[in-house]
Amino acid sequence: MENSRSTLIIFFAYTTIIFIGSINCRDNNNNNLVTNQSALFVFGDSVFDAGNNNYIDTLPSFRSNYWPYGQTTFKFPTGRVSDGRTIPDFIAEYAWLPLIPAYLQPSNGKNQFPYGVSFASAGAGALVGTFPGMVIIIKLVDFY
Repeated sequence: MENSRSTLIIFFAYTTIIFIGSINCRDNNNNNLVTNQSALFVFGDSVFDAGNNNYIDTLPSFRSNYWPYGQTTFKFPTGRVSDGRTIPDFIAEYAWLPLIPAYLQPSNGKNQFPYGVSFASAGAGALVGTFPGMVIIIKLVDFY
């Protein structure tokens, strides 16, 4: 009973954290305030991982860059720990945002996240004693 309660609390905490509603941005050209710009910043473990584990030094079994991952939706392995899209992908679709990229993905430049970014990493743990090679949740916040 206590385990399911803890899981439920963690689930609600993650879902509360992962969706940041409307943010305001300034246009550098004419200093007009642009409103209704949405961004999604994702923190969590394998349920939310968009491929960060493919870019950290960890065991191959903790990566998702091989079949069957992604075979149904994307037709190739994406790094997402699912056969297709993850929960943040559905939230992004609902918010009319593109797929949220992984923070550690090499093609991402610094400050190039107008629609948000995923810091989530499969196997991420809350304790310092987390399996070696895995990211600790506190480190995900440091990336932010």
